[in-house]
Amino acid sequence: MAKSVHEQKGQHFLLSPECRTLTVMDLARTRETTASGWFRKLRWPETDGEPYCPKCGTLRCHTMSRSRFKCSEKTCKAVFTCTSGTVFHARKLSFKKMLMAIWFSVNSVKGKAALQLSREIGVQYKTAWVLLMKLREAIAWRREDMVLKGEVEIDGKYAGGHIRPENKAEDRIDRRLKKYQNHKRLCALAIRERGLGRGGRTFTRIIRDEDGDAAWAAVRDHVSRYATVIADEHGSYNDLAGLNKLKRVNHSKACQSEDGTNTNQVESFFSRVQRAYVGIHHRFSLKYFDWYVAELAWREDSRDWGNRRQTFNVLRVALARPTSRYLCGYWQGNKPPDLIWSKT
Repeated sequence: MAKSVHEQKGQHFLLSPECRTLTVMDLARTRETTASGWFRKLRWPETDGEPYCPKCGTLRCHTMSRSRFKCSEKTCKAVFTCTSGTVFHARKLSFKKMLMAIWFSVNSVKGKAALQLSREIGVQYKTAWVLLMKLREAIAWRREDMVLKGEVEIDGKYAGGHIRPENKAEDRIDRRLKKYQNHKRLCALAIRERGLGRGGRTFTRIIRDEDGDAAWAAVRDHVSRYATVIADEHGSYNDLAGLNKLKRVNHSKACQSEDGTNTNQVESFFSRVQRAYVGIHHRFSLKYFDWYVAELAWREDSRDWGNRRQTFNVLRVALARPTSRYLCGYWQGNKPPDLIWSKT
């Protein structure tokens, strides 16, 4: 297989023309009808954008005002749009503005802040925040059927729960001790499939502590039995030897063992999480920490895609996902979805 231009020159992908396949100037010149057509083709790919009733499935539908459609069956008469039943359900933004919001989001390497997006597309902060969270929720769904193969690396990273030190040295505490924690610090467990530039994928799960039950369950459900698992010396990965072939590297002695065993790729993903935490979001909400990390995992996996492919991939996934019942306000009371995995 012939190498791409940026691989032949040895330059970074973001310096190559392949990454600039869709620009903001292209979207600025796009008409609302064109953006609506893109939504329809990705919502109904089986009929090449021709609407069909989501209730009875008939193709006999006629167009109404405000991009709505009505089923012509006498026993149905359902009224719907191309965003009905998706995370964009009950939308008020135009198709073009939603498409530009997705473009701005995927072009942010370390994540997108809702305050910045609100200024870029001219909406309120709450509107931008809800839209970004709906995209993160849709992206997180891709992990449900993910099965990693080949060589995979597993590790955990703690984030959140920062405790400010006291002004005077004599008043300061050892913030590393468990009794001084504020219970807002969570662990992001990541399993990274090796395949730099060849479609390597990353599975993430949020757990309370880095323990063996969570690691064992994640490998059991999302790693092929023929894959080789690579982990560090942490004791929570000892039981993985009963599931898969296991390799270890002792980070207390070296970053890489003598035979080349390392977990550099999953550590690279954690560096992206750290940069997003420090430079973009400054804090991760405990409610949605799982979605933030899942979005960063998608960014890690799609870093060698052009921004046109990234934009329409997110749009396709979002239109294929069911309605965001929590973000649309359909949950009873204020109870958020349980995004922290627990062995109970």
